[in-house]
Amino acid sequence: MKEDDIFAEPLIYTSFVAMCNGHEPTYLPVKEMVDLKGVLEAKLEEYNEMIARMDLVLFDQAMEHISRVCRIIIQPVGSALLVGVGGSGKQSLGKLSAFILGYDVARIMVTSNYKLADLKLDI
Repeated sequence: MKEDDIFAEPLIYTSFVAMCNGHEPTYLPVKEMVDLKGVLEAKLEEYNEMIARMDLVLFDQAMEHISRVCRIIIQPVGSALLVGVGGSGKQSLGKLSAFILGYDVARIMVTSNYKLADLKLDI
C-alpha cells in the first residue's frame, strides 16, 4: 500500500460497513465520513423501528467511537469500559454498536445489597 493511503484521514477501519452493504465482513478503511454516516443513520433508523426510539446526533467523534466499540466487541471475548461524564452518550453508542453487530444487550442493575454472587449470576 502507498504511504498516503495508510495515513489518509479519516483513519477509520471497520468491518460492519461491508456487512451492512450485504458483503462479507471485511475489515476495510472508511474513505469518506459520509459513507460511514449513511450506514450508521440507516442502522439507527432500524434500531428505532425495532427496539426503542433513540435520538442520536451522529457527529464525527460519535461515529469514530461507534467504530471503536464495534472493533473491540467483535473480537472473541472482546470487552470495553466506556468512561465519561453522565449524559455523554456512552450507553447509547454502546447499544447502537451492539445492535449493528447483532448482539443482545443485557443491563445489570446494581443496588445497595448487590453481592458478588449476584454479579456471577448476572454474568
